[in-house]
Amino acid sequence: MINNWRKSTRSADNSACVETGWSDSAVGYRDTKQDALPRAERPTLVFGTDAAALFLDMIKSTTD
Repeated sequence: MINNWRKSTRSADNSACVETGWSDSAVGYRDTKQDALPRAERPTLVFGTDAAALFLDMIKSTTD
Protein backbone atom coordinates (compact mmCIF):
# COMPACT_ATOMS: atom_id res chain seq x y z
CA MET A 1 0.00 0.00 0.00
CA ILE A 2 1.23 3.47 -0.88
CA ASN A 3 0.56 6.01 1.85
CA ASN A 4 3.35 8.57 1.50
CA TRP A 5 2.09 10.69 -1.40
CA ARG A 6 4.13 13.80 -2.29
CA LYS A 7 3.52 16.59 -4.77
CA SER A 8 6.04 16.65 -7.59
CA THR A 9 8.73 19.33 -7.27
CA ARG A 10 8.17 20.03 -10.98
CA SER A 11 4.51 20.93 -10.45
CA ALA A 12 3.37 24.52 -10.76
CA ASP A 13 1.60 26.39 -7.96
CA ASN A 14 -1.79 25.62 -9.47
CA SER A 15 -4.03 22.59 -9.65
CA ALA A 16 -2.12 20.99 -12.55
CA CYS A 17 0.07 18.86 -10.32
CA VAL A 18 1.20 15.29 -10.06
CA GLU A 19 1.70 13.37 -6.83
CA THR A 20 3.96 10.39 -6.42
CA GLY A 21 4.15 7.79 -3.72
CA TRP A 22 6.09 4.59 -3.23
CA SER A 23 6.50 1.44 -1.19
CA ASP A 24 9.16 -1.26 -1.22
CA SER A 25 7.68 -2.85 -4.34
CA ALA A 26 5.57 -0.19 -6.08
CA VAL A 27 5.52 3.41 -7.25
CA GLY A 28 2.30 5.34 -7.86
CA TYR A 29 1.35 8.51 -9.69
CA ARG A 30 -1.90 10.47 -9.45
CA ASP A 31 -3.42 13.82 -10.43
CA THR A 32 -3.96 16.32 -7.60
CA LYS A 33 -7.09 17.65 -9.35
CA GLN A 34 -8.82 14.49 -8.14
CA ASP A 35 -8.31 15.33 -4.44
CA ALA A 36 -12.05 15.84 -3.86
CA LEU A 37 -12.53 12.08 -4.26
CA PRO A 38 -11.93 9.71 -1.34
CA ARG A 39 -8.33 8.46 -1.45
CA ALA A 40 -9.42 4.91 -2.23
CA GLU A 41 -11.31 6.12 -5.34
CA ARG A 42 -8.70 8.46 -6.82
CA PRO A 43 -7.44 7.32 -10.25
CA THR A 44 -3.86 6.15 -9.76
CA LEU A 45 -1.18 4.64 -11.97
CA VAL A 46 0.76 2.01 -10.00
CA PHE A 47 3.88 0.31 -11.30
CA GLY A 48 6.34 -2.17 -9.88
CA THR A 49 9.64 -0.45 -9.09
CA ASP A 50 11.39 -1.78 -12.23
CA ALA A 51 8.50 -0.73 -14.47
CA ALA A 52 8.39 2.70 -12.76
CA ALA A 53 12.06 3.25 -13.59
CA LEU A 54 11.42 2.36 -17.25
CA PHE A 55 8.33 4.64 -17.28
CA LEU A 56 10.38 7.60 -16.02
CA ASP A 57 13.18 6.89 -18.49
CA MET A 58 10.62 6.92 -21.31
CA ILE A 59 9.09 10.21 -20.14
CA LYS A 60 12.50 11.85 -19.76
CA SER A 61 13.58 10.74 -23.24
CA THR A 62 10.52 12.33 -24.87
CA THR A 63 10.77 15.66 -23.03
CA ASP A 64 14.47 16.44 -23.38
